[in-house]
Amino acid sequence: MSSPHQSVPPSESSHTTDEGTQTGRPSRPGGLRSASPGRLAAIGAVVLAYLTFVVVGTVQDWSLGTLVGMVVPTAVIVWLLVPRKTNTPTPGVHVIGVPKLAYIGVLVLAFCVFFPFVGWPALLWPLLLLPVIAAWWVTRTHTTVSASGLDLSSMVRRKHLDWSQIKGITIPKRGYVRARLTDDAEVTLPGVGYDRLRELIDASGGRLPDVFASAEAAQIEAARKAREEAERAEADVIDESAATD
Repeated sequence: MSSPHQSVPPSESSHTTDEGTQTGRPSRPGGLRSASPGRLAAIGAVVLAYLTFVVVGTVQDWSLGTLVGMVVPTAVIVWLLVPRKTNTPTPGVHVIGVPKLAYIGVLVLAFCVFFPFVGWPALLWPLLLLPVIAAWWVTRTHTTVSASGLDLSSMVRRKHLDWSQIKGITIPKRGYVRARLTDDAEVTLPGVGYDRLRELIDASGGRLPDVFASAEAAQIEAARKAREEAERAEADVIDESAATD
């Protein structure tokens, strides 16, 4: 396979993928109007549970911070239940991002930060921002591959790279794959880890070479040379034996 810090140049190609694809499960038209009766019932149950929590907490004279703090996990659950808007794939466009299952981790994080917040609400209010930041990171972190180049989206900025700017790709020991530019600068490709490198190469439509095939070819060539050297050494031994006789 490819070694760390390997840089490979893109090959010229006018070929583009025929069908647009995008990671994540297929989505339906967003909003409550498109939600199924079962999903609407689940959303209603979550909201009702929160209202019951507020009523009981008010009767039991719970702190205001506890009552308000429960808004975060409740809002996260409702947001996950509401169907996302339809995102029709564009032909020739492929999005590589953080798997949508990461939102389950956001939900778990929301519950984890809630419990210490209840114990010391005055000091731990900033903890409630952690699940919000995590959800923002999952949503924003992705790389879009298209005929025009690569569109990079991180938590704080967006960047476009034309194919003509890309000299190759670098595979670091840790972290996301990087694009090596013609000026030898390196730009991180958000969401593209080593496990998604094959997906990136296929989506490039031949603009990026298949480093896996190149590595396999190199291994075959190395094995061929080693075999030839072994055969040559064996032939030398036979010649020496014949000369001795």
